[in-house]
Amino acid sequence: MIVLRESDYTAVPWKNGGGITREIQRFPAGGSTFDWRLSLATIDSAGPFSAFEGYERTLVLVRGAGVELDFGPHGVARLAAPGALASFDGGWRTTCALLDGPSTDLNLIVSKDRAQANGRIARLEGTELIQPFYEAETLVCCISGSVRIENATGNVADLSAVDVARCFPADGAVTCSPHACGSALLFIAAVRRRD
Repeated sequence: MIVLRESDYTAVPWKNGGGITREIQRFPAGGSTFDWRLSLATIDSAGPFSAFEGYERTLVLVRGAGVELDFGPHGVARLAAPGALASFDGGWRTTCALLDGPSTDLNLIVSKDRAQANGRIARLEGTELIQPFYEAETLVCCISGSVRIENATGNVADLSAVDVARCFPADGAVTCSPHACGSALLFIAAVRRRD
């Protein structure tokens, strides 16, 4: 299990030059192409999204009033509360409008040819056990609140908002519990490379 902290995320420009994203993790680490990438971006003005032809995208609202995504003939998605999620083809022409000021969003971008991912939102009111997927790693991102995560070998980490735990099959089942009898919101994604 590797814990990734918000303070360590790397700032990189958007492909279209319209802003900055903070890269949390990409695989492989170097080069212009990747099998998958997890990043955090603050959107402070309306405009087009960068095109990622050949990739699937999942966008999760983390902070702010939210965004409306216009996919042209493919419809519209409105993300108006933390944890709201939209999945779409990275090659679609996409424009973004702010609902009421800047918003921060988590982005998982996965190559259609080289990887696949399944993501979901979990609201933790108590302890939840996350079972590993065969030959997949699991990304656990704390959207809000704080959470304690423990793998099957006894390694423990505390996650605050937008911290991420990168868990591997060798970690076994992972236990997540909210701190101080509160609740926490998580984005959990299993990412696997295609053979």
